[in-house]
Amino acid sequence: MNYKIKIITGYSDDQKFVIDMEEAHKAYYIFRNPEKRAIFSNGIALIGSNIRSIAPDWNGTMGWNETHKLDDYDWEEINGRGIKDKMYSLMGKAEDIAIKISNNEKLLPYTTKKLSEILTIENKAIENTQTKQLIEGIVKDITI
Repeated sequence: MNYKIKIITGYSDDQKFVIDMEEAHKAYYIFRNPEKRAIFSNGIALIGSNIRSIAPDWNGTMGWNETHKLDDYDWEEINGRGIKDKMYSLMGKAEDIAIKISNNEKLLPYTTKKLSEILTIENKAIENTQTKQLIEGIVKDITI
């Protein structure tokens, strides 16, 4: 599934820009830092102060025509396949990463990485920490 989000800068259709979820953290970063700018892989260039909102692009994610109006059957498919939950989970993770980058300028190079790459790096760091804690606990138990 290729999840997509919309970056909304105004009310007309030409002020809604679709990007892949892989760059969502970059969108959230410039949204949180209005003076910052970003260029996305599809060529869209935005200033953070122009972003009004960031929302799921259900039609793009599902591969439906962008003018298609979602009905009950569509929502049943989106919910039944777990796509809604996964979408909001990914958006939350992207926002969390943007917050970390905003709070630590040394992490700014992560805006050029794909979201999936960053999540893999974070998961490995968590696993390494858990493994380290487990080993320390075993060593502590042995020495007592």
